[in-house]
Amino acid sequence: MSFGAPAWLWGLLLIPLLIALFIRSERRGLKRLQEFVSARLLPQLAGTVNRPRRILRFALQLLGLGLAIVSLAQPRWGYTFEDVKRKGLDLLIAVDTSRSMLSNDVQPNRLDRVKLAIQDLISQLQGDRVGLIAFAGRAFLQAPLTIDYDAVVEALSDLDTKTIPEGGTNISSAITLATQSFGKSAMGNRALVIFTDGEELSGDALKTAKEAADAGVRIFTVGVGTPQGSLIPVTGEDGQTGFVKDSAGQVVKSKLDDKRLGEIAQATGGFYLHLENGPRTMQQIQNEGLAKMQAAEMDVRLSRRAIERYEWPLGAALIALALSILIPERKRARQKVYAAAPARSAVRTVARTPASTIAVAAVLGMFLSLSAFADAPGLDAYRSGKFEDAYSQFQQTLKTHPESRAEDKLQFDTGAAAYKLKDYGKALESFSQALLSRDIGLQSKGHYNLGITLYQRGETQQSDDKKLSDWTNALDHYEQTLKLDPQNKEAKENYDYVKRKIEELKNKKKEQP
Repeated sequence: MSFGAPAWLWGLLLIPLLIALFIRSERRGLKRLQEFVSARLLPQLAGTVNRPRRILRFALQLLGLGLAIVSLAQPRWGYTFEDVKRKGLDLLIAVDTSRSMLSNDVQPNRLDRVKLAIQDLISQLQGDRVGLIAFAGRAFLQAPLTIDYDAVVEALSDLDTKTIPEGGTNISSAITLATQSFGKSAMGNRALVIFTDGEELSGDALKTAKEAADAGVRIFTVGVGTPQGSLIPVTGEDGQTGFVKDSAGQVVKSKLDDKRLGEIAQATGGFYLHLENGPRTMQQIQNEGLAKMQAAEMDVRLSRRAIERYEWPLGAALIALALSILIPERKRARQKVYAAAPARSAVRTVARTPASTIAVAAVLGMFLSLSAFADAPGLDAYRSGKFEDAYSQFQQTLKTHPESRAEDKLQFDTGAAAYKLKDYGKALESFSQALLSRDIGLQSKGHYNLGITLYQRGETQQSDDKKLSDWTNALDHYEQTLKLDPQNKEAKENYDYVKRKIEELKNKKKEQP
């Protein structure tokens, strides 16, 4: 059970206060009566008051008040499913985090200038989903597509030249990752904005861009830097600032390659801009690029909505109050008594209209953190240890609800079942799909489980090189887990353990002849 307005539950604190006041009132009333009436006449004057009925009536009134407060708190129990449609664009922003972005031919440096420009762009979005990709020698999805712009800005602020351990500039990998993240669609509502200096050191971005265009992705490129270029500052271990040098010992000068960036954009129907004035350039991308794209009504997604159950406590409250009215406090007098009638107590009822509800996705805490609906097919089989049945049922649910809001969580559960079956390949595929979730908590668990799965697969590898590759990738995912959830002690312990295992394996390889 959950509550839509839990703050109302604080009102339940009134009940013990009212009980205390009732007891005090009863004692004071009896004391005053004893002061004015002799003990001999007291049974005649007060004998018509039925104290058990009086207490029962007050208890029913308190019960009605408590249930009315619970009703105001909007209790929710169970879930219903509804189709939700979204209208807008899907926008991925790719940021070059190679060391050349430290060049200061634009102030304060290329990377910091890009961060400011992206914040200007995000501030202009309305209803569009946006995600963030960091790339250097390879690409990584830093923030999956989401309408939580603050989360994307936070992920953006964490970017630096150490985000991607592998050096170089592979624009092609960023385009490939973006296309995979978008998925398949015939709609022209998917855009990729690439911020880079254009010095492509690996991959064939132009070829990859044409493939992205075939998948319905339009690319806009933003060049950072100057054609004249600048040296790349680097801080040595001694704290002294120097400049990056090539293998021949010559100082490297990073220059903007705007021609290459223009070709990449034009291959997809987009355009190239040079980042000179950040706000003005971003306004141009929005007005001349994104705003002219098709903001279509996108795929229908299955959303789970909690069911309001306010009627139950409200109905019970009305019944309790009605019963309290029907129960008389006085016995039927056998003789006429000249006594003042007590004031009739009244209980105020409050009418209300249920507020709109917000769909809540529950995450079940298990070793591999199952995350789908509490009544989703497959969970019972998983809990019973029937992992093959669980995997089959999760897969069947994915087929019957493709592209639904539940897809990321079902992918996560599928990965958990595959892991239990020791099918690490399928587990890695499913957990990777779960990273596209908007839920930061699910992303964190996805990275964590990818780390576990990669380590276990590495244990089964016969080749030390393959083992080292899996363990290194596992380490990367534990790092991402800690970025999303710095308090995750298990991830920190696993990170340290895998790091030690990598060092041991490297030392073992060095000792081999």
